[in-house]
Amino acid sequence: MRAVRRGGLVEQVIDALTAPIESGEWPPGHRLPAVTDLAAELEVGRSTVREAVQALAHRGLLEVAQGRGTFVAEYPGAGTWTLTLRRTEALDVYEARRGPEIEAARLAALRRTDDDLVAIAAAIADRRTARTCGAVGEWAAADLALHRAVVTATHNPVLGRIFDALADGVHDSFTHTSADPGSGVDTAAEHDALVDAIARRDPEAAAAATRGYLDACEGELRGLLGGTA
Repeated sequence: MRAVRRGGLVEQVIDALTAPIESGEWPPGHRLPAVTDLAAELEVGRSTVREAVQALAHRGLLEVAQGRGTFVAEYPGAGTWTLTLRRTEALDVYEARRGPEIEAARLAALRRTDDDLVAIAAAIADRRTARTCGAVGEWAAADLALHRAVVTATHNPVLGRIFDALADGVHDSFTHTSADPGSGVDTAAEHDALVDAIARRDPEAAAAATRGYLDACEGELRGLLGGTA
């Protein structure tokens, strides 16, 4: 593996670790070098390697066994096919989100309280901060928290349960779309528009903003799939 360049380090380390898996150089069950060795070889910090390993483990490409090390996951068709499959599953999640999330935005604009608005404003501020921190896990969690705050503002417990049922898939769809918060499609404007519409009690604008960011994210994912999904 070559040393990575500056900028988007986690994403580059993910690419560097994925390449030998896709090529078959690291077959299923292969034990990866120690974090310190990978960090030295790639000329990055150990925390960067750990974050990349965590992202790949979350995607199912790696398995981390406490006290034993990190291994290429044991499943057939490791590599590009699996990444494509997981991205296809992420596309299913975006399709499943569309109806409940658009309706949640509309209802939140109609029913939100002042306390709800404070919680939503705090959540979008956290999302902005997380996008610039370079950690996809933090960004995904912050995005999820914002959408949970919007659903809470509907005061509809059934929508809340639907959101909870989709929550893991929403988190996964985020991490499969981009390994680096700064490199994926930027839907900050759509999310700002959503919060503004909820504050103004404009249900149609809130629904349109939600439709806008879902369209953008789904479009990026279809691009990663080569437009064939």
